[in-house]
Amino acid sequence: MSKNFIWFLVVIVVGALLGAFIGKFIAIIIPAGSIRDLFTTGISAGLSPATLNLHIIELTFGCIFKLNIAAVVGVILSALIFVKIGK
Repeated sequence: MSKNFIWFLVVIVVGALLGAFIGKFIAIIIPAGSIRDLFTTGISAGLSPATLNLHIIELTFGCIFKLNIAAVVGVILSALIFVKIGK
């Protein structure tokens, strides 16, 4: 893997985390209504945790992505910033 690709993944993850944080912050400061619902409603996709018990070791696998509008906006903005900085 190239260093540029790894840096891109880091930027995207940070953008998603910042977007999710902003979504939670908006949910706290904006009163109930359609704008708040827009930022707080999200989807969850992934594999729910599954456990494999081998009696010597117990392994748990799972990964769930929870996306809302603010997280998607954060990812898009971070990708655009990455492209602008990379030039």
